[in-house]
Amino acid sequence: MKNILFWLYVVLAVLLIGFGYIYWQSNVSPSHSDSKSNQTEMKKTAFKDKSLQNIYNKNKEMNITLLSTPYQVTDDNQSLAQTLRDHYPSLKINEQMIETASDKIDVDKLKDAKPDVVILDAMTLNDFTEKVPAQAHNKQLSKIVDDLKSDHIEVRVIGTRPSTDKAFKTYQKEEENYFEDSKTYYTQSKKWAKDDLEESYDAKTELLTDQGLDIWYANLTDYLFKK
Repeated sequence: MKNILFWLYVVLAVLLIGFGYIYWQSNVSPSHSDSKSNQTEMKKTAFKDKSLQNIYNKNKEMNITLLSTPYQVTDDNQSLAQTLRDHYPSLKINEQMIETASDKIDVDKLKDAKPDVVILDAMTLNDFTEKVPAQAHNKQLSKIVDDLKSDHIEVRVIGTRPSTDKAFKTYQKEEENYFEDSKTYYTQSKKWAKDDLEESYDAKTELLTDQGLDIWYANLTDYLFKK
């Protein structure tokens, strides 16, 4: 009888140890799926631009100052900046919302954040709305870029979405021609299908719809990242 009880205790002890190890594996140690997820994230954060990729490889992260505008936000307060944060958590995105004309941008404040990269909206809608002449807008934008680059900060200027407004089309075209040979400027206006444009933003408020935010995000990430 004593021998039976002894071996019963041994079996129970072995079972308890086994169940304990299984619990530890599933709740404490990193799972294979987590590891695979991390590898996927590393693959996703692969820049097309070698200079940007070198920064990321060196630091395993990247400090980005994103100069955004109210026109990158939807009427339910979803934004381009937050969408980037959600999909690329290894990128530390510091958003600075610019609600006025581009000549009000404080470049020294941008530098104080010590960014690796500044992603700058072209401020086309801002300056157009503030009635800044196209030539003055282009020169101011170029001045901001040169000022940041003088401190060895990588800069990428992202052209604003297109519009159905004829006057704005002309204004934006002047900007695109001005920066035609720039390696830091990216135009996305031709990537918006005409049939989708009216459904992509509110013509009265200029705020994006969910569809417009998706298109803007897709164009930006297609420009920056490898798939």
